[in-house]
Amino acid sequence: MKIFRILPLLVVLTFGFNAKSQTMNFLKMQEVSFEEVLKKAKKENKMVFMDVYAVWCGPCKTMDKTTFSDISVATKFNKEFIAYKVNADDVDGRAIVQKYRVSAYPTYLFFSPEGELINRLEGVFPSKLLMEEADYSVGLWKQ
Repeated sequence: MKIFRILPLLVVLTFGFNAKSQTMNFLKMQEVSFEEVLKKAKKENKMVFMDVYAVWCGPCKTMDKTTFSDISVATKFNKEFIAYKVNADDVDGRAIVQKYRVSAYPTYLFFSPEGELINRLEGVFPSKLLMEEADYSVGLWKQ
């Protein structure tokens, strides 16, 4: 009989821990090309959120540990965007850096599903501000 008292608690704890551990589902340039990401974005009618980072970049690591691991950010971006991580030091990453004139890390680029650059941000953003900028970017795209 004790199991019936403990079981609901276990279910709640399990789902609670799973929700808190949700992170952004970034596709990575090393695994998927930007063209493939745009095809996926068109198919799902979503914008692309591109995180251009460098492995040696302290602020980039801060974003990964804080903002990108915030459940509200992860939930929003996983639902509304195709998130894409680009290592600026990789060969393909350097092409993105050059094409979009990235000169600071981290840089975030918001693209329409057709590949049009809609908005650009640089630096560390707290969760609330990044989500506001995401909404602003979607608004610009839908105009």
